[in-house]
Amino acid sequence: MSKKSSPNKPSYLSPENYIRQKSRNLPLGDCFINPNWESCKMCQVLITRLHVTGNVTSCMYLVDLNLLGVKDTFFKFNIPFDETMAFYQRSDVEFVKISYALAHNIIYASIEFASEFGFNPHKDFTNITRHFLEDDNDEIPLIEIECGFNGKPMYTNTGFDSPERERAILRQLERSVGKDNFNFMLPGSADMYREDNELYEDDGRIPDSDTEE
Repeated sequence: MSKKSSPNKPSYLSPENYIRQKSRNLPLGDCFINPNWESCKMCQVLITRLHVTGNVTSCMYLVDLNLLGVKDTFFKFNIPFDETMAFYQRSDVEFVKISYALAHNIIYASIEFASEFGFNPHKDFTNITRHFLEDDNDEIPLIEIECGFNGKPMYTNTGFDSPERERAILRQLERSVGKDNFNFMLPGSADMYREDNELYEDDGRIPDSDTEE
C-alpha cells in the first residue's frame, strides 16, 4: 500500500510554478533598463516584485525591438535586492529606473512586431516569465514604442547566433517581407547584408538562440 501524504505537511511550489501561479499577487517593485535602449533598440528590461520578507523576485527580458522581440528571459527568485542587482550588473551593465508601464509596453510592442514576421518570443517567456507581468489589457497605459530601423525590420547578429540560426532568420525575413525590405548586420561587419544564395540554403526551421544552450 502506498503511503498517503500527511494532511498537515506543507506543499511548496517550485520557483517556476510560483512565478506562474503566485507572482502577480506580489507588489511591483522597481523596474530598470539599459540607458541606451532607444538608440540601439536592444533592451535589458528588469522587473522586480516585492516579498513581505523584503526580498525580491525578478525577471529579466532581453528584448530586440528591431526584429526578434523577446530573445531570452530568466529570473532570480526570492533573494535580497542588493544580491539581485549584483547578479544583473556582474558584467558592468548599467541600468536606469523606468516605470512598469514603459517596461510592459517595450516587451509587448517587441512581441507584436516580431510576430508580423513570423518570430515567436523565447520559450521561457511563454512558459514562465510572461506570468510575472501584469495582464496586457487597457489597465496598462499605452505608450508608443518605435520598432524596426527606418521603417523596416532589421536583424542584428550580436555574436551569439550560430551560422545556422542566422541563415534561418534571414530566410524567414525573405519569405515574410522580400529580400529588399529588410536590413541586417553581421558580426564584424559594418555593411548591410547583400543576397547570397548559398547563405539562404536551409530547411526553413529557425533554430533556438545559442544563448539557450
